[in-house]
Amino acid sequence: MKTFTDRGKALQIKILVLVHIIMMGMSLQVVLAAEHEETPPPDVETPKTRDEQSRQILIETARLEMELAENLMKKKQIELENLRSMMEEENNIVTVSEVNKAEEEYESAASEYEKSKLNLQQVELDSLKDAWHITVESTRLYESRDGREMFSITLQNSSLPVKLVESSKVLGRDITISAQIDDIFVSIKEKNGFGSGGAIIAEPYERRIETLKENESVTLEFELIKEDVRDVVVHLNYLDTPDERHIHLKQEDPYISVVSARRYKEGDRRRMELVLTYGAVMDETEETNVNTAQEINNVYVSIKDDSDAIIGFPYEYRIPTLKDGQKKTLDFELRRNVDSLTVNLRYLDREYPYKIHLEEDTRHISILSAKKFRVDNQMMVTIQLKNTSTTEAMPINATPEEIAAANEIRSIYVSLLDAVDSTNIVKPYEEKIAVLGYNETVELTFQLQKDVDSLKVSMKYPEIPEPDTRLIYLQKESALDVVNVSSLRFSQEGNLGSSVTYDLTLDRLAETENTFQLRVINLLNRLSFEFQDPDTKSRQSQVKFTQEQSKRNLSLIVYLPEELDASYLDNTLEFYVAVLDETEANELGGVNNRLDLSTEKITSIQGGVERFELIPKGVPEIEVFVQNAFQTIKIGDQVNMIAKLKNIGTRDLVDIRMLVDANTDWKYTVSPEVISSLKRNEETEIQLTLNPPADITVGEYQAKLNAEVTVDNRKFQARDRSITVQVESKSQISAITILVGALILLMIGMVIVTLRISRR
Repeated sequence: MKTFTDRGKALQIKILVLVHIIMMGMSLQVVLAAEHEETPPPDVETPKTRDEQSRQILIETARLEMELAENLMKKKQIELENLRSMMEEENNIVTVSEVNKAEEEYESAASEYEKSKLNLQQVELDSLKDAWHITVESTRLYESRDGREMFSITLQNSSLPVKLVESSKVLGRDITISAQIDDIFVSIKEKNGFGSGGAIIAEPYERRIETLKENESVTLEFELIKEDVRDVVVHLNYLDTPDERHIHLKQEDPYISVVSARRYKEGDRRRMELVLTYGAVMDETEETNVNTAQEINNVYVSIKDDSDAIIGFPYEYRIPTLKDGQKKTLDFELRRNVDSLTVNLRYLDREYPYKIHLEEDTRHISILSAKKFRVDNQMMVTIQLKNTSTTEAMPINATPEEIAAANEIRSIYVSLLDAVDSTNIVKPYEEKIAVLGYNETVELTFQLQKDVDSLKVSMKYPEIPEPDTRLIYLQKESALDVVNVSSLRFSQEGNLGSSVTYDLTLDRLAETENTFQLRVINLLNRLSFEFQDPDTKSRQSQVKFTQEQSKRNLSLIVYLPEELDASYLDNTLEFYVAVLDETEANELGGVNNRLDLSTEKITSIQGGVERFELIPKGVPEIEVFVQNAFQTIKIGDQVNMIAKLKNIGTRDLVDIRMLVDANTDWKYTVSPEVISSLKRNEETEIQLTLNPPADITVGEYQAKLNAEVTVDNRKFQARDRSITVQVESKSQISAITILVGALILLMIGMVIVTLRISRR
């Protein structure tokens, strides 16, 4: 049986596809003609648009190609099965080559069928590209805190998953394409007609979004590199399709908010505290995308009554600069007693009036005193508080009992905070005052955990929304004029031949002027020292305190000698530093600011005394000595030599390891490999053997000998000693031997010549 050729089948497919396209084109003409006719009745199918019809034609064409490929494949399968059946019959007329050719044609048709199914999916997918869409949710033009003009844009993937209807029918299962969009490229360009239209005007020049899932949003930030731009083109490129959006930008105007206005009395004068902030006042949980200029300049503030007359003094406040988010507190004296007023703000050539109702704050606690003093080497603080609440809100005929009851304050919690970072620095951390009556005074004592000159007093009670915090300077009080001595690094180690520096903090509580002497007590005589000003590096033997300078910082430098008895090494040497007034310093005596006192005498010193520790450490140092660093051997011989290891440091050493660095194919032995101990100035012999390989060539070779010791988890090495090995051949005749032989031969020749001449 003879089959059709592939060329013929392909021609059939093309003819059928052409016929189908012509039919679809005729249908399209009918549809286009129908657009000019009247609207069809409701039961008639609504005409498709031109794009929808073109999409349908492409899908139908791909589906028809698939059906033709499927029919051809089935036909080739039937022909193949028929040929195989005929081959099994007797007296068959079918050859093996015909069957093989039929198999090839069937496989080719099956492959074309699979390709046509994939082509149908691709055509249907390409026709649905408009189903994927990115929405521009919002844009924002603002100025960064460092003054750059910024532009942000929020994009959302508003696409929905797409079902391939025709492909699903063919494959017998639902084929749905995810709405996710990958590789989205975004750039900001200038609108045409504005200077260099179409040029990119933002950095980075292009942003890439790797993936944007369904309904997912992303915000991108750009810096506008062209000034005064209000119309931009957002250029998107995704799914191999460019997409541009023309956007007009709007910038928010600066806005100043009135945070609070509080009226109070100072003596017989009425005053008002006004708090302003640059930006809108919002709830702490509320978020905002508004970001205006970094700062606003020349803000003028005045207080007016209902008749627009200025009633605040000063008449007008000028705020030179108000930064973004910054709060500004202003204080006015009110020249009239009013319950409502107008805060008038003027900036950027416009006025912004705020009508405000005032509520009186009659609750107030005064801090009468705050004193710092020392008890048993512990710093203490005592503060005195008084209820000085005003009575302006009370009726004129109110009794003293009514006034006291109305102005008492209950459940007051007091804590003392660091002036820098507001951490609690006292014990107890908080004191509670159950009731503080009108004009009543209370005294609280705390233990200072950190020595400071000033601190914050924080008072919280139900009548105020936020704690009342006051920054105060501590008054210094002391029964004795004593300078407290302290050091953060009171215990240190030092190597012989070096110096150790201790930091000293001297703090005096009294506020009068006085001079004090510096003394070192019980420091080993072999060790010298000096007191030094850390700023000027000048030596000090006494220190002066004034009312302005009650705290001083000094350095104590202790110098260690090159040599020190071994009994002192690695042991703690205890000594003291004392700061004494002139009377006590003269009583104790001493030479060169040095004292030697018993423990009982040190305890009885009235001045400031601090204990210090010093641990002398010897310096580990070793040296390797090689007497003959040049060795000559014959091939097959080995190098045997003796070296010496000496402890030249200032401490005894243990577990010293010998190190040999030779060629990789050389073998060596060193004995002993580890020296268990080596005292100061002690030395020991080291036996070193070098074995070159048997196949070594004549020449000069290098090796190194070294030693290593570990002290206090640190490794110390001696200086490398180089060894040169000259390897010579066994049969090699030296130059001297050759010269000697030549001289002997010359002498023999001369003797023979002489004998012959004499015979003649």
